[in-house]
Amino acid sequence: MSSELKDLVARLEERAVIAGAERAEAIARSSRNLLIEVKEGRTEGMRRTTEVSAALRVIVDGRMGFAYATEPGEEGIGKMVADAVAGAKLLSPSHENRFSTSSQPGRAEDIFDLTGIDLAIDRKVAVALAVERAVLESDRSITKAYKPSYSEGYRTSAISSGGEVWSYEDVQYSIGVQAIAEKGGASQTGYEYRVSRRFGDLSPKDVGGAAAAEAVGLLGGDQPDSGRYPAVLPPRTAVSFLGVLASSFSAEEVQKGRSRLAGRIGDRVFSPALTLTDDGTVTGGVGTVPFDDERVPPRPRQLVEEGVVRGFLHSLKTSAKEGTEPTGNGFRSSLSAHPVPGTTNLILRGGSSPWGGGPPGTSVQLVSLMGVHTADRVSGDFSLGVSGYVLRDGERVRPFRNGTVSGNIFDLFSSIAAVGDDLTFYGSVGSPSLVAESVVISGK
Repeated sequence: MSSELKDLVARLEERAVIAGAERAEAIARSSRNLLIEVKEGRTEGMRRTTEVSAALRVIVDGRMGFAYATEPGEEGIGKMVADAVAGAKLLSPSHENRFSTSSQPGRAEDIFDLTGIDLAIDRKVAVALAVERAVLESDRSITKAYKPSYSEGYRTSAISSGGEVWSYEDVQYSIGVQAIAEKGGASQTGYEYRVSRRFGDLSPKDVGGAAAAEAVGLLGGDQPDSGRYPAVLPPRTAVSFLGVLASSFSAEEVQKGRSRLAGRIGDRVFSPALTLTDDGTVTGGVGTVPFDDERVPPRPRQLVEEGVVRGFLHSLKTSAKEGTEPTGNGFRSSLSAHPVPGTTNLILRGGSSPWGGGPPGTSVQLVSLMGVHTADRVSGDFSLGVSGYVLRDGERVRPFRNGTVSGNIFDLFSSIAAVGDDLTFYGSVGSPSLVAESVVISGK
């Protein structure tokens, strides 16, 4: 498939230039995905999807045209070229329209492990069943493992611009489950998942056990007492908050006035304990790639250094607007969309001291957040459902649930008082445990 995609993008670029484009960029991607869900020791559902798609961008007299197709044959190639060239002539010229001139791809080690892809299907079902068993065997309070799953994705990507044709292959494997615990007429849920480039790194026992431990640990909780508390954010919770913050580092959001970080380069906006990087070159990272969707190799980018804003994530367009170099962060949500700045591996640097578990006195540990997608990514304001634990001197006193945590994402990350040494990745985002000086909890 790699050679077929390389041939496809080369032909698209060549045909576009013949049709009148001054420059052209073609990208094609093939994806094969598998999702397996099990229930009560048997396969509950299995879904396979495959797709081959391609996109073409052209520049004609400084104007950029675009076309997209799935499964493009010879006729489809001709239509894409005609549509892109014709579309360009209808738009306004801009100096921001350009394509990559990079001379060689970056290194992307350990992102292509075919071990799981080549396994027989019953072996993959066995992984999902092992997740289910790990939940059900962990505690007598566990009554159900909801949607234990195994999934895999295998992609081949190829891109051509300036006569350069590059390609790469990558895979991702993941497992996840929701555990349900019941006791005394009350029930509680816990969730855990992991994503990896390597099949052998998946641990059904760890994922199932963690989901079950969360469900059991939260049993018996009621609404928390309303108030302002220091808060411990375990890695999964910290990663959820980082996902809200990430868009503020997009140069496009900055340039459009949709980021509170606009004009703040060199300012200490966050806690001095916080150092945040984006690095698409991490060996085996879920977000690691040899080049982005514009044929630009990623390079490590420090976004925050000890609380000081140092940089943003750029695509070719946003970097042209500022007269700077692209950072290899131009990604498409699908090939039917234009590239915009996005993260590769977003990493909040861990501390060097052993994790102590929490601050002195009374605090809260925020274990599970609900409704993170409702947070305002421009203002940073959030009001989320939350469950977790009341702590005293870092030790759990009692669980709570049906609470609300509210505040502002920028205030939260400016109030980080301690950073743990337990850096953990959930997908392509990694964070250690964090201690925030205060959050507002609403309950009873």
